[in-house]
Amino acid sequence: MKRNGKPNQPQRGFGLVEIIVTVGITTIGLVGLVALMLESDRSAQDSGSRALAMTMVEDISNRIFANPDGIANYDSGGVVSCSSSPSTRCAAYYNGTAQVDAASCTPEEMAAFDLWDVACPAGVVDSSADFTRSGNADFLPNPQLTVEVSSGLGEGATSNQVSITVTWDVRTSGTDSSGNEVYNNSNDITSRKASLTSEFSIEDGN
Repeated sequence: MKRNGKPNQPQRGFGLVEIIVTVGITTIGLVGLVALMLESDRSAQDSGSRALAMTMVEDISNRIFANPDGIANYDSGGVVSCSSSPSTRCAAYYNGTAQVDAASCTPEEMAAFDLWDVACPAGVVDSSADFTRSGNADFLPNPQLTVEVSSGLGEGATSNQVSITVTWDVRTSGTDSSGNEVYNNSNDITSRKASLTSEFSIEDGN
């Protein structure tokens, strides 16, 4: 039977080669999409970590300004140690059963408590057993806080220079073997850490 003067043409389906090519192209596209989503997720986590680090820097800065008489004691002499908690609690806390009022602290005790409270996650060793607390360090991957204080500066030797650095682990950048910043995921990265530093001056007793 003919229609429009043309003979019937046999119908053709997809051949095996065409199906394989289609599946291959689709797979490549999906793999690329998944990789993009993973990279986007890592970038979002790193962005959130930087925001937490900025909050930690702001927190310890405000505590230093609130305790000028103890400013020299905020010098951590390196990374703040979280191996043990301070013996004196300078802020009220919940011990698991009841609210415990803050102890009366000297400027030196307040400085030691502030460094520990800002730098150390809740899982550190605590001599008060059921001590309930949390902070930005609980949500920052491997946080490390360093505070350097240079005293006796300026006219009258009454000025103090404070440098605060927070370092944490990142997923989308790092440094190579030469110490250069690398902002993409590559085999050149030897250290996946980022840092944030803030410096300011404060007068004695202010």
